[in-house]
Amino acid sequence: MKVLFIQNNGIQESLGIANISGILKAHGHDTDLILATHTPDLEEAIRGINPQIIALSGLTGVHHSLIALAQRIKRSFDIPIIMGGPHPTYSPEVINNDGIDMICRGEGEEAFLELADKMQAGKNITKIPNLHVKTKDGTIYQNDMRPVSDLDSLPMPDREIYYKYPFLRDIPMKRFMASMGCPYPCTFCHEPVIRGMYRGKGNYVRTKSVKRIVAEIKYIKDRYCLKHVHFSDDLFFIRNCYEWLEEFAEVYPKEIGVPYSCNIRYDSVVEQSADLLVKSGAWGVAIGLESGSEQLRTVVIKKNVKNEHMVEGARLLRERKIKMLTTNMIGLPGETLDQAFETVELNMRLKSNYVRANTFLLFAGLPMVDYAVKNGFVAPDFDIEKHVAQSTEINLISPYTKEFRNLASLFWIFAKFSPRWIPLFKKIVAWPDNIIFRSLGAMTMVQELLFYRIRPLPGLQFYFETVFKSKEMTLRNIPDIIKKHIPKISLKQKEIFASDRGYL
Repeated sequence: MKVLFIQNNGIQESLGIANISGILKAHGHDTDLILATHTPDLEEAIRGINPQIIALSGLTGVHHSLIALAQRIKRSFDIPIIMGGPHPTYSPEVINNDGIDMICRGEGEEAFLELADKMQAGKNITKIPNLHVKTKDGTIYQNDMRPVSDLDSLPMPDREIYYKYPFLRDIPMKRFMASMGCPYPCTFCHEPVIRGMYRGKGNYVRTKSVKRIVAEIKYIKDRYCLKHVHFSDDLFFIRNCYEWLEEFAEVYPKEIGVPYSCNIRYDSVVEQSADLLVKSGAWGVAIGLESGSEQLRTVVIKKNVKNEHMVEGARLLRERKIKMLTTNMIGLPGETLDQAFETVELNMRLKSNYVRANTFLLFAGLPMVDYAVKNGFVAPDFDIEKHVAQSTEINLISPYTKEFRNLASLFWIFAKFSPRWIPLFKKIVAWPDNIIFRSLGAMTMVQELLFYRIRPLPGLQFYFETVFKSKEMTLRNIPDIIKKHIPKISLKQKEIFASDRGYL
């Protein structure tokens, strides 16, 4: 059976699509992938591939464009279309849109294999776990989640499906995942939600064996450009659970020996774990600080980490010359301007090498969104579907909307100074929103290139191919295109660096 994956842009290789393509090919099916932004005649490309099913992967915030893409395809082809990924996982009502015949919720490897096998055999597909299926008469069959899969048992990911695009094949940093899930209850994250969806279906928080993840990396290292590895796991290791990291620190330097970065928590950094990071070859760590206000972190975010634990963790990393990138949120429910500047001040104390800040976005299904609604921080007539289509707007009720937007743009610059500058910075963010602030905010992406050790030329090519790709681009209209995209940079950054949890 021929399966065609269509991705609306090339911002990242979806590890979920690679996993699904890998399991399909291992069982005799044929797969292909095209990037819509890099396909001048989409209909002609589909006609040439002649698939039996088309698969789209949807992130909330860009799902509107995928729905429009599905409807465009349906006008020319009578081919079943399935949407998977985070958006249908948490917003399954997306199947009610014309053009979407099926959705996959949660992990898609085994579900998609069962779908392809049954479609090829002409069997009933309405009872496949993880899938919602819409029939020709509009009836929707909603199925329960299937048990979680053993990560080591899955075939190797098919990353070659992306590598016909040189800018993806040749970029020196590539992402991998050594685990799935996170055990913590943070309200800004969907992890607590999906753990609930899989309750009774096995332990959703799972780790690949060191042997398996090293084999995945070695396969790519032996064939393609690989100068830096980034582990996109929600958390690379858990506090007080360092056995896996100990084995990894023995094997990875010998078998791979490529500098890597990963996502961790500050309260997981103790002498033992910091030493193991050094031993294994860690170059940098990305750490979710979220807010410098302990009150907001405890009551609103449900992330119980003391500021002093963060300062101590940063000291241990800094002493070992491990680079730090902190991620922060501005405009949380009920946040005051003083609390937002507590986040700036804490970043100043941590002395992180790189700093990223984004305005908080209201996504359906987030526990924090429920908190915001319950406590009156969202207008009664608020339309979350309209909100997620607007990348940098703050839709929470707040007297500091302008200040928060400006602070998110200037945050990475402010964090390089000392706390004595904060009174001046408070005055600056009170200025009207303007193109200069937004342009400075867009320049924070340079930090990402440095953190991932991507040289300027391949980095510039990557951002051209992903953020600014346009069939109408010429030397004359580049300034207009950049101006058009600057207000959308915040969402682009979220899309580039979103944790890929292995969904379709």
